[in-house]
Amino acid sequence: MREDGGLVELHAHLYGCIRHDALLQHILVSDRIDWSAYQGSYEAAFGVRPDPEAIVERVRRKEAGAENEFKELFVFGDGDGGRFERFQAKFDLLIAASELSRPRSDPGFEGRLENELDRFMLRILRDYAEIGVRHAELRMMPPPTEPRELAKGLLTRMLERAARGAELGVDARVAISLSREDPWYLWDLMRDLSLGPHGELLTGVDFCAVEEGHPPKRKSAFFDAVREHNRAAPQRALAILYHVGESFEDKSLESALRWVQEAAEMGAHRLGHAIALGVDPESFGVHTRLERAGERADQLRYDLKHAPGLERFGVRVDRERAARELSKVETFATDSMLELSYDRERLEELRKRQDYAMSAILKTGAIIEVCPTSNRRLAGLTDDAHHPVHRFVEAGLPIAVASDDPGIFDTTLPDELEWVRRTLRWSKGEIEALARRSWGYRSEVLVGMESG
Repeated sequence: MREDGGLVELHAHLYGCIRHDALLQHILVSDRIDWSAYQGSYEAAFGVRPDPEAIVERVRRKEAGAENEFKELFVFGDGDGGRFERFQAKFDLLIAASELSRPRSDPGFEGRLENELDRFMLRILRDYAEIGVRHAELRMMPPPTEPRELAKGLLTRMLERAARGAELGVDARVAISLSREDPWYLWDLMRDLSLGPHGELLTGVDFCAVEEGHPPKRKSAFFDAVREHNRAAPQRALAILYHVGESFEDKSLESALRWVQEAAEMGAHRLGHAIALGVDPESFGVHTRLERAGERADQLRYDLKHAPGLERFGVRVDRERAARELSKVETFATDSMLELSYDRERLEELRKRQDYAMSAILKTGAIIEVCPTSNRRLAGLTDDAHHPVHRFVEAGLPIAVASDDPGIFDTTLPDELEWVRRTLRWSKGEIEALARRSWGYRSEVLVGMESG
């Protein structure tokens, strides 16, 4: 299906697309749900222990306000933002209610899991059809500790359901999210699936979830393997989709920015969020941060390597001082923590560093996936003027607006596009043109299987 006026969704996680009402109906017909892991993560993130079982019982009794109470418990709203672990706690409600949380030894486990996937995918595709989405790339991360056979069954079922999306008017595609810790575990399976039945619908490999502790440089060999697969099987090529610069509590702002540039220059086709690349540095205010010595050393090496480019954008790099600091930092234990202070001058320098990084990324052709509601809430951006979309547009970077986890965020792709239109003060024609350009950013276009 081509550019017929329909929308294209390029960044959406399958289970994150589940609406609160669909999840509630699933829970109402489920039994033996163990809420303890979810309650623990929620209490750790929010400081209170939820009682979902009591809320569900009130829903069963049709008590007034009970469904809204469940929605509030599930949806990650404006008041919840600023910390990824809070989002994860909300997501854990989904996991607790899913068959994925059940013992694998339960009789009929695999069949129930496949039925769950069928029901949720059907509802998600219907939701997309109703709001005018005609092409959707859905991402799914099999539990990284599961046996490969279980992952194979789950992903095969997802591809089979995606093949039926056209019946609803939606061209569905699948991207498999791999573990940042060990992407190789499922790589052979992923290649086999891409070459098998419905393999043409498997169009991307994604990296998501916790970003901290997983620098892009460690994926260099894996990126090479994906490119080798693409050369060997160009009609079943896979785009590299990489969440980066979304959450960076463990490092300096400069390092968070550097990670985005590194991912693009390593060959990622689309960058998820990239908040560190374009967020207004003023939003951070004067503060201090901690960074591991190994990361600081990488940043100093970056500064020395990119000094000419940085200086063209007004960043003064004292090469001798940087070299001396690097020699000193290299004597520290890699995981030792260093404190870095940010004053107004350093924040203004960061803005210039962002300008340089954006100019470098523009040359790579990488697409930035902008998910406004997700970005605002996860990054705790309370002022829309600080959102990175302003800087991305000013820099001429290609962007695709997406909804990320529309169920948990209680949003839709049209809502996200309208937010961008309103925030940038664009006309209806300008936002429609932006939405149309996303057709050219589909995975199969970026890897050369189709023309844009």
